[in-house]
Amino acid sequence: MYIDQLRLKFFRNYDSCNINLNPGINIFIGKNGQGKTNLLESVYFLSTTKSHRGMEDIQLIQFNQDFACIDAHVCYENQSMIYSAVIHKRGKTLCIRNQPVKKVSEFIGKINAVLFSPLDMNLFDASPKYRRRLIDVELGKMSNQYITQLNQYNHLLKERNSYLKQERVDIVLLDTITEQMMKPQLQIMKKRYLFVHQLNEYLPKLYQEMSRSDDVVQVHYLSMIDYHVDDTVMLQNLQQKFDSLKERDMLLRMTNTGIHREDISFTLNGHEVNLVASQGQKRMIVVVLKLALISIIHEYTGEYPILLLDDVLSELDVEKKNNLIHLLPKEVQTIITTTEKDDLLQSIIDRSLIYVVEKGSAKKWMI
Repeated sequence: MYIDQLRLKFFRNYDSCNINLNPGINIFIGKNGQGKTNLLESVYFLSTTKSHRGMEDIQLIQFNQDFACIDAHVCYENQSMIYSAVIHKRGKTLCIRNQPVKKVSEFIGKINAVLFSPLDMNLFDASPKYRRRLIDVELGKMSNQYITQLNQYNHLLKERNSYLKQERVDIVLLDTITEQMMKPQLQIMKKRYLFVHQLNEYLPKLYQEMSRSDDVVQVHYLSMIDYHVDDTVMLQNLQQKFDSLKERDMLLRMTNTGIHREDISFTLNGHEVNLVASQGQKRMIVVVLKLALISIIHEYTGEYPILLLDDVLSELDVEKKNNLIHLLPKEVQTIITTTEKDDLLQSIIDRSLIYVVEKGSAKKWMI
C-alpha cells in the first residue's frame, strides 16, 4: 500500500496542493513553520481521523475558510482507492471512492500510517493516558472490533461514573452495570496483552541493530490482573478486582479500576527507561517502536503501513542515520521531513523523491 497522490485544500497553511509521491522514500525539506509537518498530519488524519497534535478538527481548517479537504489516491497490489476527508464546522465527512461512510470505524485504518513525531518523546514522561492512547490507536487501526469494544466500555464507564455520583446508589443496578463492563473489558485486555507480546518479539533486535549494542529494550503491560489462557479465570479475577474496590468507588464517586487506568512501561536492560536512558537512547527506542509497529501491522493485515518520520534525522549521528535507513523495509512507503539538506546522506538522496516546502507550497527539488 502506498499513496501516489495527495491533495489538500484549505488544510492548515495549504491553500491548494497536489503532490505526487513514489512508493519508496519521499523527503520534504524546509525551514520550521513552512508546512512540512502539516503534510504528515494530513496523512495521519486519513489514517486515524484525528490530528496527532491533539488539535480539534476545526483548527485544521485554514483561517477564514469554511472547510478543509484531504484527498489521497492509494495504490494496492491489485487495485487503487480514493480516500477523502472534508472537515467542516459541523464535523467531518469521510468518503471511500467518493461515497460517505456511515461510521468512523469503517474508515479508520484503511490508510494505515505509523507516525514518528518529536511529540512522541513525551512517551516516557507523560501520563498513562498518553501511553494507553498509543495502544488504542494502533489496535483500532487494525481492528474495527477493538474500536467497537472500546466504545462500548467507555459508554458503560461513563454510565457507571454518572450513577456513582447519585445521592443514593442502588447496589443491584451498580452491579448490573459493572457486569456489563466485564466482557468488552476482557477482550480489550487480551488484545493489549497480545500486542505487547508482539512488540517484544521485534523491539530488542531492532534496538540492537539501530544502536549497534547488546542493550535489551522491552515493553511491559501493567494490567490490573494477570493474563490467563482461560477466559473464565480472567473474568472471575476481573470481577473480584471490581468487587474489592466497590466501596471505595462509592466513597470517591468514581470507578477506580478498569482498562481506563492501565499503563505500559519501557525498560532498558531491566531498568526503567526514564532512570537510565539518555535522550539519544530514548529517541532510538521510540524510532524502533515505530519500526516494530510496521511488522505487527503487516503480520495482522497483510499490508505494509505508510511510515511518517517527522524530523527524525536531525538528532541522529551519521552511523545512526545509516542504521535507520538500513532498517527501513523496502516495501514500506516512507515520508520524511527535515529542516536541512545537510541532514541527508547521499545514500538517502539517491533513492528518494525530494520536495522543498516553503509557505504552504511543495516543489520538487532539482538536484
